[in-house]
Amino acid sequence: MNRKNPPLRFQKAWSWPEGLEAFLRMLLVSPSLHVCCGESELGDVKVDLYVERPDVKADLFVLPFRSGTFASVLIDPPWHLPYDKRPQMAKELARVLRPGGILIFNCPWRINLRILRLEEVYWADTKAWRNIPVVQIYRKQPTMVDYDEVPVLQQTQPQPQT
Repeated sequence: MNRKNPPLRFQKAWSWPEGLEAFLRMLLVSPSLHVCCGESELGDVKVDLYVERPDVKADLFVLPFRSGTFASVLIDPPWHLPYDKRPQMAKELARVLRPGGILIFNCPWRINLRILRLEEVYWADTKAWRNIPVVQIYRKQPTMVDYDEVPVLQQTQPQPQT
């Protein structure tokens, strides 16, 4: 131990400061999904691939829910997620979100999908030179068609009359 420096203090991984968690709880609308939930208790359904006991253990790119299931989706995505994977993540989050529902995105990346419209941005004031939480609120557009979800119609030949 280095006696010149005080001992390090660690926080539980995958958790937010109380103030941020209370703010995010206020934004959620049921039924809500929390993707990459870590140890957080926020959300009606919690999904994570790497923690011991989420409600559902799943990959954020392939969520095991029907399209349009949730009124709100919350995510604090992994910061090391490669740039080329970010649109795939956003499309999957939008897929499980109801039309008119909100995506609560705790991240400084900007989502650029026509189906999601940015409505509000919040940030927390912290000490100088620290990372700050940036919470973006996107709304899924109710009139947009998700062509990946449209069933393919098959043409049938008219049956000869007998």
